[in-house]
Amino acid sequence: MKRTMGKLTALIMAGILALGSTGMVSVMASDEGEKAAPELDVKEIYGKSPDGEAATLATELKLTDEEMQKIKDGNFKVAICMHQMDNNVNTAKVDLIKSMMEENGVEVIAVTDGQSKVETMISNLETTIAMKPDLIISIAYDVNAMVPVFEAVRDAGIKMVFFECAPSGFKAGEDYAALVSTDYYGNGRFAAEYMAYLLDYKGQVGIAYYDADVWTCNQRDQAFRDVMEKYPDIEVVADQGYAEITDAGIVADAILAQNPEIDGIYATWDTPSEEVMASAQAAGRDDLIITTVDLGENSSRILAENGMIKAIGSPRSYEDGKAIAMAALYALIDKDMGAGFIATPTMGVTGENVLEAYKTIYNTEPSEEIKKIWEENHK
Repeated sequence: MKRTMGKLTALIMAGILALGSTGMVSVMASDEGEKAAPELDVKEIYGKSPDGEAATLATELKLTDEEMQKIKDGNFKVAICMHQMDNNVNTAKVDLIKSMMEENGVEVIAVTDGQSKVETMISNLETTIAMKPDLIISIAYDVNAMVPVFEAVRDAGIKMVFFECAPSGFKAGEDYAALVSTDYYGNGRFAAEYMAYLLDYKGQVGIAYYDADVWTCNQRDQAFRDVMEKYPDIEVVADQGYAEITDAGIVADAILAQNPEIDGIYATWDTPSEEVMASAQAAGRDDLIITTVDLGENSSRILAENGMIKAIGSPRSYEDGKAIAMAALYALIDKDMGAGFIATPTMGVTGENVLEAYKTIYNTEPSEEIKKIWEENHK
């Protein structure tokens, strides 16, 4: 069942056209009612920490003037040990964290780049331990292999704030101060709810998921599955994984070949979703609906041009960076955060709101190219 009819067309067919006093045609919902589109500016946290702990909303973290002065008087030193610094999201986070540390009189003594290699991250952390910071901000890029090095950080009396992933077996409030993350479950939930909405809550969908033990990815994928189970008229006809990003297209080829009537496919984040899009285009399925997680430059352009990627449940990268910095400042003065899991809510992004959403997510304007594309397709 290929879907070429848009939501507006479906609404007109299901509802009643009425001519208002202004002479404009308006659409009234049918007696059965038309389900509203999912909320884009999400406020709620839907996911929990890896340990099942409910989150403290990042916006609840605030410092008094007295606490900020205490931080400044502490002459604290902080190090930031990143897993990768080759993308705008991470560099923007680091820049914001550094800025907030400096504003509060905290010296950032090191920023390291793991270059997406666990061994490099471990080496960087070992070097950083010797510099004796008061606190290290980092990520357990491999939650198991990096346990010994983070044990060494803990045993050296250095406080830790993690983002996205904490080491296996570590407990918030005991081994580290806090884990800060976007609501990855909420990201996947939005991608699923908007897929269901675009399909009028009936049809066939497929899942092309990242087949690895990565909590942030596993959360969003499971959320998509959980949402689809709510809708009896939506059938998940394929649920296939890929170990390498470049294999996402191969998985999509198989899903499309085995399910020629499929209406939509979800992919774990925007880069593999672009592989899915290329496969669909090659198969002549320009009508396929794709939803995903993470807003990048390419996916912003695709949304702006009304391409096949229709909706994205995105982290709020700027707010994530701010939350990481706030958690670190709290930890330096041992202030209670309410929970060891701090989270930011999902930003729902579609073609209609991509320009405003981009500004919210990155705290900067999208490129002039994306603005131009949007204006050409949203008159």
